[in-house]
Amino acid sequence: MKKWFIFLWIVLAAIFPVLPAVSAMQPMPLSLSDMADVLPEWPLSRLESGGKLILSDSPEEIFMEGILYEDTVKGEARLFFHHVNLMTERKRVVAMLFNAGKLAAKVDVLRYGVSGPEMDYLRAGRGIQGEYLRAARQHKLVVLPGKGVLLPDGKYSPVLPPNAILTGMIDFRSDNEVKLVVAAIPEQGDPASLIPLYEVLPPLRGKPHLRGSFPHGDRVLMSQRPYNPGEDGPVAITFGDGEVDAFMTGWDVTLGQPVRNEGNYGLVYRVLIPTTGKGRVRCYLNPRGGIYAGWAAVKTKTVHKVVGTPSKATAFGESTMADFELLADFPAGESLWVTLSPPGASNLPIRLMLVPAP
Repeated sequence: MKKWFIFLWIVLAAIFPVLPAVSAMQPMPLSLSDMADVLPEWPLSRLESGGKLILSDSPEEIFMEGILYEDTVKGEARLFFHHVNLMTERKRVVAMLFNAGKLAAKVDVLRYGVSGPEMDYLRAGRGIQGEYLRAARQHKLVVLPGKGVLLPDGKYSPVLPPNAILTGMIDFRSDNEVKLVVAAIPEQGDPASLIPLYEVLPPLRGKPHLRGSFPHGDRVLMSQRPYNPGEDGPVAITFGDGEVDAFMTGWDVTLGQPVRNEGNYGLVYRVLIPTTGKGRVRCYLNPRGGIYAGWAAVKTKTVHKVVGTPSKATAFGESTMADFELLADFPAGESLWVTLSPPGASNLPIRLMLVPAP
């Protein structure tokens, strides 16, 4: 048998002598999914900026009426809230500013996205990102001494049926100190009169404690050098993994304890990548931690748009790390700006991929 095997091997080698050489000399090009697992991290400098970020997402599931989070604000701030009504009756989740001072507080609402009551949590989280990124919707509010005003427009107070979610992200600025309170209250009644009757709800045991105040709401990522597609090849930028991109640390003023924002919800990333060289560059978003539903604002000299991530469905990335959304295709030599924020109900981390266009 051994002699016959050797004879057969010699015959096959004589018939197909060039196959191994051709395979070695002409490797198949890597697919996007192959690249995503092996890409080097692009070198970036990180800068924390912007006003205070106030995060209200614990308890995410509300089983009783009460204050969900509160803190004082003066100057610029961003509120991110994300709460589900798990009570058997219809309730309201409201964000309200109170003025305990002697002077009126002038409040400029600068930009926001707020969902309506929604049963699809992914769609709610995705929707407010699209609203927030598309346009600055501005309001001027005045909070008189001893009074309260609802965010974002002085009157928004939606009713949530059982199992519905309300989520939002609101940028505002106050010239005097005000207290920001997020609360779950009855369907009927004046929020300014009801909220002072309640105490702060404790976080739920065994659930993530995503509640607190953080010094800055923006993270600027700047390339340490221009990206050259011909020389640098495919590279990646990771968001929200807790290692390459650190989780924010802050303080829960209601409990008097440090907190960590695992997922960096409410944080707005502003990414600047100058490019050089020849050819074209493609920028993709790739979810790496599970199902993801959001938007990204993209700008170059020739591209200026807000892109759904994904663009043809509510969400992607479920049970796979091989989903991709093309954000931009542009000539080398232009600078790339990408602005995005982790959507509520979505999973992190995610990656931007810079890839030379074929």
